[in-house]
Amino acid sequence: MSVFIKKIRQIKTEFTLRTFTEFCYTLWFRGMKNDAKQSYSKTVLLPQTNFPTRFSGKKRVEMDNYLIEKCGFLELYNWQRQNLSGPDFILHDGPPYANGEPHMGHAINKILKDITLRSKVIAGKRVHYVPGWDCHGLPIEQKVISNIKDSNPLEIRRKARKYASNAIAKQRQVFMSWGIMADWNESGCYFTNNTSYVKNQLRQFINLYDKGLVFRAFKPVHWSPSSRTALAESELEYNESHESKSVIIRMQLDVLPPKLKNLGNQSLYALIWTTTPWSLLANQAIAFSNDIVYCVVEDNSKNLYIVAQECLTNIEQKLGSLKLITIIKGQELSEVRYLHPITKESLPFLPGQHVTTNVGTGLVHTAPAHGPEDFLIAIENDIPVLSLINDDGCFTEEAGDKFVGLNVLTDGADKVLHHIAANVLHTDTITHSYPYDWRTKKPVIIRASHQWFIDIKSIKEEAIDSIANIRIYPEQSKASYLNALYAQVKQRPYWCISRQRSWGTPIPVLYNKKTGDTYTSRKWVERLCKLMERHGSDYWWELSTEKLIGRELRQELKNVDDLEKGTDIMDIWLDSGLSWSAVLPECKADLYLEGMDQFRGWFQSSLLTSIALQKRSPYSALFVHGFAVDDKASKMSKSVGNVVSPELITKGGENLSKNPAYGVDTLRWWVAGHGCQHTQIPVTTTLLRDSHESVQKLRSVLRFLLGVLHSYSESGSTVKPEYLHLDKYMLHALHQYNKEIQDLYDNYLYHHVCKAVTNFLANTVSPIYCHLTKDRLYCDETLSPTRLAAAEVIRETLTVLARSVAPIVPHLAEEVWLHHPDNLASVPLYHTEYKVPESWCQPETVKHVETALNLRSKVNTSADRNTWELSGTVTASKDDYESLSMLQKDRESSTSELCDILQLSSITLLESSALTETQVELHNTGKMLCQRCRRHSELDKNGLCNRCMKVLDVANVSSISV
Repeated sequence: MSVFIKKIRQIKTEFTLRTFTEFCYTLWFRGMKNDAKQSYSKTVLLPQTNFPTRFSGKKRVEMDNYLIEKCGFLELYNWQRQNLSGPDFILHDGPPYANGEPHMGHAINKILKDITLRSKVIAGKRVHYVPGWDCHGLPIEQKVISNIKDSNPLEIRRKARKYASNAIAKQRQVFMSWGIMADWNESGCYFTNNTSYVKNQLRQFINLYDKGLVFRAFKPVHWSPSSRTALAESELEYNESHESKSVIIRMQLDVLPPKLKNLGNQSLYALIWTTTPWSLLANQAIAFSNDIVYCVVEDNSKNLYIVAQECLTNIEQKLGSLKLITIIKGQELSEVRYLHPITKESLPFLPGQHVTTNVGTGLVHTAPAHGPEDFLIAIENDIPVLSLINDDGCFTEEAGDKFVGLNVLTDGADKVLHHIAANVLHTDTITHSYPYDWRTKKPVIIRASHQWFIDIKSIKEEAIDSIANIRIYPEQSKASYLNALYAQVKQRPYWCISRQRSWGTPIPVLYNKKTGDTYTSRKWVERLCKLMERHGSDYWWELSTEKLIGRELRQELKNVDDLEKGTDIMDIWLDSGLSWSAVLPECKADLYLEGMDQFRGWFQSSLLTSIALQKRSPYSALFVHGFAVDDKASKMSKSVGNVVSPELITKGGENLSKNPAYGVDTLRWWVAGHGCQHTQIPVTTTLLRDSHESVQKLRSVLRFLLGVLHSYSESGSTVKPEYLHLDKYMLHALHQYNKEIQDLYDNYLYHHVCKAVTNFLANTVSPIYCHLTKDRLYCDETLSPTRLAAAEVIRETLTVLARSVAPIVPHLAEEVWLHHPDNLASVPLYHTEYKVPESWCQPETVKHVETALNLRSKVNTSADRNTWELSGTVTASKDDYESLSMLQKDRESSTSELCDILQLSSITLLESSALTETQVELHNTGKMLCQRCRRHSELDKNGLCNRCMKVLDVANVSSISV
């Protein structure tokens, strides 16, 4: 017997009840020498179910595919639209880019969205969700250009369209395999290159234009030489390790301020500092501040320089000791002029509010074509903007023979410095943050060009005001995320919406070749929409300007022969930013759910377009998730080689022992457990294995619950269940658990859902209820009222558990439901209705049972053997006695509910007003236990107790076959 007890104690606490019970009975009955006694094993009502213990390898993948088809995963979205009542919960899909294989970022985003939607549907609420794809843009165009010799726009568009279509087909198939609930037919999705979508976009463009929010201007913008197009701020990423040449250059003064004219014949220079020496060719002024105090200093060669007094110490560290000659106020520099170091043109000193003494010399080299502050100074002072750089980032012919064709970021900068070497006083290399093209990963420049803009200034205040009413999840990050959105909107004066590419939606504008004037109108846009319906989305490139204009409009316009169609397309952030107007033209989304990088992307572009066009935010709430990183917290990158494919997780690799097929639910559990918790979401072997183990433990418990529900009798019984306190305790626990889970889902705390499920299984379901009712379930008569009560509670537990985890692991939940003994028609779980009764909430019962459970802990600590071999004397304090007497009416009992909970053969219950803490004394019963139930003392020659004799009808025991 001692060996038996030691074996039991080796079992871990998370060991499932089914496995535990089978182990116990198997071990016991194998030790029986008497064949008659061995036959009792077949009389115990052990759980029975065909639900598999586990799947591995290809069988796991096959079962996932089978469940998707069998349980109507692909029809669920339309089913709930038809069968559930509104109002709709609207989740608007931020379109993934139609480029590349599905990756962990897709998995995090799509699965979090699906958990959100499924949590609503399982609760009986109808949802609205239209998946979409962002189909235009530079990355796709670059992919196809590499295979095209002739850069014909129509050829580029044809191949880009095919490329995007193939990428969408692959991504859609994988999203479906993850169980993502949606109408995946073409008509159920949106695509930013579809004719209907483009038509809406053109109409929204003209709406913005008519509101005076769209304009064309010659402005400095971020320009990507590697992509040959303008970029918006949201298309930049900043390289913290970029190296630039840092130079201090002198520029000789041509006209001195009155105060300095007495310096004699010595040459006087202004010192400027720059990290873009290539821009010196376009220098048109030196900016100073009226509020800064400047000084004239002399070097060892008797050269005089003007610098800000506060910058002098820093400059001396680079140039050597400088002698202070005199002080001059900033406002006294207003009449000063200097000679351009290359052209020798006389140029002005101009005041600028952006000039500080934080870095540099306090005098700022000003090239209006290459800086926003420089540009504003040029506009304020009526200075022409000189641009000498082409689309490839190389100097144009206007820059001069010495520089034409040189790349400004490499040879061009070196050539400029070499040309003015006599005036270069210091050269250094600094490492600093610098904007890069987020697609090509190459540096950008600021370059003035003719572009189309949306005026953000005029709608900024409304946009900022609307942010205050937006809810942001997760709650703990609300403040930082709100600040991020505020900052992005606040610092943006305008939005460059034109791109110099072919794969996109054309900006519907005509240009006068002679005057440069532009033309567009609502009437013309409507004509373009009709042309698109007739000719397809390539109409702009296929048809001539004359055909685009049409006969009717031709009669209204003057100088039609001088007009030509534009070649710019719209920024793809405008494409996707207008998606609300295509998918939700009259509704406001309850939720946008995307990664944290979308504060400078889709969150912002959607907000700005919606404020501009309908004076409100397009969403009520934002759910923000992090991004996937490897085990070293490094961003996943193909070039680095640290990418983990979600397909490898769900389907495994060629070597399944190295890369096992974990199945879709493991991937979904990992996403739920980590996707909304941190800004960085680690994809590690340990976390994936832990997620798989969590799903497997859940599976084991659900399998046991299914097994208990196996029917051992014919249906139609009129016996009513008799619920004990422990049953009511469990129903109360289910009520509280269901309420907690629903609350967590409503607040998008899916990682806490995973924890709540795991804790409920480990602390309540398995070790308390299932373990403490096994005697009833296994050894009572089939139709015993108390056994029926336990089975009913198990049935409710199975239902609540299955529904609570269904949003996260729908494959497992539906598989369980297929095996439910009551589900003879194989109705999918999501097609069923269920509500936890409020009558289950019974806190008084909880008080009684928890008193006994606390006492049970003392029994387990004190016992050195199977507790059924022990009897106990419980001396209760006054407070505890009230609860314990509810569980045992008589002073002595071997069949009370208190005996069931403490798992003692018999209990003597006493009360002591002198005690503040209940005590229990354990005694050996001194008797052999029943050979069938291993609980009560045996009473007859067959080794059975009264209960088991009644169940088996002792007179017929000998006839039971072995």
